[in-house]
Amino acid sequence: MGAMNKFISIEQAIARVKDGMTLMVGGFLGNGTPHLLVDALVESGVKDLTLICNDTAYPDRGVGRLIASGQVTKVYTSHIGTNPLTGERMNAGDLAVEFCPQGTLAERVRAGGNGLGGVLTPTGLGTLVAEGKRVIAVDGKEYLLETPLHADVALIRASVVDRSGNLAYRGTSANFNPLMATAADVVIAEVGEVVETGAMAPENVGTPAIFVDGIVAGAAAAPVFRSMIRARMGAGDAHYGGSLVDGAKMLQLFGDVATELLILHDGDEGLFAGYDSVEFLAPVHAGDYVEATGEITRVGNTSRRMVFEARKVIAPCPGISASAAEALAEPVVVCRASGTCVVPKNCQRWKN
Repeated sequence: MGAMNKFISIEQAIARVKDGMTLMVGGFLGNGTPHLLVDALVESGVKDLTLICNDTAYPDRGVGRLIASGQVTKVYTSHIGTNPLTGERMNAGDLAVEFCPQGTLAERVRAGGNGLGGVLTPTGLGTLVAEGKRVIAVDGKEYLLETPLHADVALIRASVVDRSGNLAYRGTSANFNPLMATAADVVIAEVGEVVETGAMAPENVGTPAIFVDGIVAGAAAAPVFRSMIRARMGAGDAHYGGSLVDGAKMLQLFGDVATELLILHDGDEGLFAGYDSVEFLAPVHAGDYVEATGEITRVGNTSRRMVFEARKVIAPCPGISASAAEALAEPVVVCRASGTCVVPKNCQRWKN
């Protein structure tokens, strides 16, 4: 295949994924995930997928969107804690989850890419991980035989590609991507920058071109927009007995965070269209200091999808004295929410 022929459209890339296939997707909680490819895959409606990934990300971002849409029937992963929908579907019996310790998962993918028959590891011996697996003794020590993992298609994310198809990764965005590029029949890379052949130092090549079948170019990594404000809950914020603060105060803080995010992203305050989920997780009292954070997770033509979290970081200590307070060693999450804001086209002043 000629080098230039590897550059394909996102539609051509997604057409390679068929119902019932096994799919590897790179990334670690969304970092290094090919978001454009995943989003297009969600829109395609392809179903009955087996997914191999480090984690199932979040319900509205990364591979978590495939879980939320019901397109995945089985997943091999090391962690599902950030995506409650994975646990819900697993408990409901419509999603099979095979948990695998993270290091073992990486080695199983590596074994699949290198044509090995598996990997021997002591990790998981005597636990649920070992159920149904062979135990092999080597020099008197027992190991679990973990079988190799292989996929029909791997969707990966790289920072830079040259015209020949060599890939380079920046920082921790590499994570599982180079391994998965070796362990699938078809490898499609979403990339952020294209350079001429020879412009990339050989030692910076993380995945040689021979492993890459398709390249979706021009998918520059979108800048991450986050904001944080901190506020002290005063006596005027207390609405109930015991100086308990009304939950609406958290939503007010989230509204202020959203406004700042829109100003940073678009140069306009925009409009808050509404929340689609709100969770109140712990009480807040007068005198508490609350840190409210927000992040833009998805950008449409005019819509801006956001997630929010409020954490109590300082609390009064009335048992010591009327003015005593302390910074909490572990902040307490008091509220989480997600919602959508809108900025009309004619009000969007920045190009991101």
